[in-house]
Amino acid sequence: MQIIVGLGNELRGEDSFGIDVLKRLQKSNLTNTKFISTLQLTPELCLELKEAKNIIFIDAAYSLDESYTLSCSLKQKNFSNSISHHLSIEVLLTMLEKLYDKKIEFRIFSMQTKILIKL
Repeated sequence: MQIIVGLGNELRGEDSFGIDVLKRLQKSNLTNTKFISTLQLTPELCLELKEAKNIIFIDAAYSLDESYTLSCSLKQKNFSNSISHHLSIEVLLTMLEKLYDKKIEFRIFSMQTKILIKL
């Protein structure tokens, strides 16, 4: 199964990019695909992601260099190596590998923006 994760907050302007894209994709009748909409990545998501063959993460990303361009990298807006209730994609994937012996293929699609409010 493919899982598409849309990240963001609809109340924070451009930060809703991942959620907006996810809503459009849900209307496209993709087969064997699960959609997850979330404000942030948390350890509990591992339970939903462990059955995936591949995961697509869609999010807005803060960038001083480029605005309104599509990026595909691990440079996320709140990169963290700590285990908390706000994880980076890298930490979440590491948890899946260590806890469930799952090395899952993934892609990241981020819209670069200078306007994104950082917490």
